[in-house]
Amino acid sequence: MTLQKRKPFRSKAITQAAKDEACTVCGRNDGTTVFCHLNESWAGKGMGQKADDCAGFFGCAKCHFRYDVRERLEYVDYNIILRAYYRTIRRLLDRGILRVEK
Repeated sequence: MTLQKRKPFRSKAITQAAKDEACTVCGRNDGTTVFCHLNESWAGKGMGQKADDCAGFFGCAKCHFRYDVRERLEYVDYNIILRAYYRTIRRLLDRGILRVEK
């Protein structure tokens, strides 16, 4: 039995939506905000592969660095990351980048 390689979900609309947004962690809007992929295998992260583009948050350079370094070196407050994830999904819904069919 051969395992099929998992195909990650990619969306430029989601990742590029972070441009000019405020950080969903700290609220800073200094022009450095990017889409920060979660560092969890359940989110699609793998060896040499980022998590899915629907699994992340808008983070400024400072918060993105802190998340990536702390995730590897020390405790990460996942309540903060979960809140940032929710805020990001909500912004994507409000802007019509994500839509729910009725």
